[in-house]
Amino acid sequence: MQNRPAPSRSPGLWSRLPVIGRLLVAFWGLVLVGGTTAALMLRHQSQSSTPRVTAQNKPLAPIAHQPDAVAVNHSTRQLMPAAQQIAAAPKAVPVTVPAPPAPAFKSPQMPPPIAQPPAIDLSSITASGKTALAIVLQGFGYSDAMTYDVLSRIPAPVAVGVSPYIGNLPDVLARAHAAHREIFVTLPMQSAHPETVDEGPHALGNGNSEADDRRELDWCLSRAQGATGLTDTSEAGDSQPGGGYATTPGFHPIEDIIASHGLLYLSGSSQEDRHIRGMTATAWINGDTDAATLDAKLATLLPEGAKPTHILLMVGPLTPVAIDRLATWLSGPATNRFVLVPPSALADNGATEEQAAAQPKDIQTAPL
Repeated sequence: MQNRPAPSRSPGLWSRLPVIGRLLVAFWGLVLVGGTTAALMLRHQSQSSTPRVTAQNKPLAPIAHQPDAVAVNHSTRQLMPAAQQIAAAPKAVPVTVPAPPAPAFKSPQMPPPIAQPPAIDLSSITASGKTALAIVLQGFGYSDAMTYDVLSRIPAPVAVGVSPYIGNLPDVLARAHAAHREIFVTLPMQSAHPETVDEGPHALGNGNSEADDRRELDWCLSRAQGATGLTDTSEAGDSQPGGGYATTPGFHPIEDIIASHGLLYLSGSSQEDRHIRGMTATAWINGDTDAATLDAKLATLLPEGAKPTHILLMVGPLTPVAIDRLATWLSGPATNRFVLVPPSALADNGATEEQAAAQPKDIQTAPL
């Protein structure tokens, strides 16, 4: 047999590709195989880590959102509609929780004025050879330190006078009230010389209309809740004699309103024509001076001769040295010559000619 040459074949696509083409095909093939393998592995891990949901461990969907959800009856381990399970469940008994009691409301108003002490027989004090002495300390409440000194060192019958302009007036009044002190709040009034004495923005008196005076009086009365009375004196002294508003007939309607509130009225001097129940000062001592001067004034307060019926002493302004010297004098030998009484014990029904004639004519006034 004659040998024939094998038929020739045309080269395939792979063999016809250049070398760079073969490399690119091989690269993308590897990328495709690797990506597919990684995706299959991740899917397998996800399926193995996710718990299989069965009828026994399938979570209950909220009834409000899925009304057909199936719940488990744990007593029989059988499946039942959630709506039936809710209907079969025991009804909860509503429990009424009592509301907490409302906090006690504390009224911002002050307590009523201090109850008046038992009637003091001034004539019996005089018959015993002693003087009935009442004292009012003007300028109380401006200093916490001096307030403490007064309340701790000065006997309780000694009263205090306060300005209505004090910012913490309710606290000052409460502290004095708790210490059983009589309290007299200054009623600002124009003096005979308003150009030299500033009585503040709520002053009554010359230049005001009747409505203005009533408005300022109402303001002062609102600041004097819990006080024993009002006074025309201040820590600066008595500004009314010699033409002050309290010495004029125009002040009489003001007195009537004050009396209608059950308050006493403390006049700074006998020059005022007082027509209201209250007291009139008989002596003044300037507290803004040195210890020696204060000792001398206190030493001459009680006359050596005939005993007066009573003495109402005003001390102002209040200073540490005045508190110290007064405390020393009130605990010294002079106590054998007087009986300390609250100012209200000296109250009368108003100035009359007989009462005015009995008032001392040499009343000392504090410098203004």
